[in-house]
Formats: sequence, structure tokens, C-alpha cells
Amino acid sequence: MAFITDEDYTVLIRTEIKNILLDNYSDTKLKTAENMGIAQVKKRLAGRYDVAKIFSAEGDERDSYIVMITLDCALYHLYTATVPNKIPTIRAERYQDALDWLKSVAKGEETTDLPLLEDESGNNLLGIKIASKYQPSNNRW
Repeated sequence: MAFITDEDYTVLIRTEIKNILLDNYSDTKLKTAENMGIAQVKKRLAGRYDVAKIFSAEGDERDSYIVMITLDCALYHLYTATVPNKIPTIRAERYQDALDWLKSVAKGEETTDLPLLEDESGNNLLGIKIASKYQPSNNRW
């Protein structure tokens, strides 16, 4: 079963608008946009959260917020493929909100109840990465 269902769209977009976006296209366009949205969310969460567990959930087991932001990304990609110069403001704002949330969660600035990555013994992997924007200095004389 797919992570996103047709019923999920009814919350964020009217059926008439969805049909206009998919006019003269097969389901391939919709599935491609969905896959792009899913890939976008996975790439942002992969270092800290168990994306395999998140996206293998079905029905009511799915995290509603992840479904929503994945749909926001997919709908944005549908609009850019169909009418790139006439993307509604609300769609662009929701897409940007989704990206901002993903960035802050990936950095650990915001908390969420998503499943963390675990090792073989069931311990959470924190995904700590130490980095600096400054070049290392050579203090040898």
C-alpha cells in the first residue's frame, strides 16, 4: 500500500483542483509528485529518524503531520509541473513551512515524536555530528 492515499488529498485540496492539475496526465504524474515529496521528507529526516518505519506505516498508523507535509511537497511539485507561474500563495507558503519544519527537526532545534534510529540492540542512535563553519587552524610554529 502507498504511503499517500487519494483520501489524503481531500483535506488539503478540492477534487476539482486536483483534476485540473492532473488534466491530460495519467496517474504517473501524481505518483511522481508523491515520490518526490516522500524523497524530500526522507532526505531531511534520514540522519536522525527511522524513515523506513515512518513511511512503512499504513492507515491510521501514519503520522498525520508527516502525511500533511509530504502532501504539501507533492502538491507544490504538481503545481510547478503544471502552472509554474501561477502557483497559489497558500501552496507556496505551505511548502516553505514544510521545508522550514524539516530543517529545524533535522538540526534538532525542534522536537517531534517520530521514531529515532536504533542500533541492533534497540538503543537510540542520536546522530550527533560535530561540525564548524570555520576552517581548522594550524597552530604549529
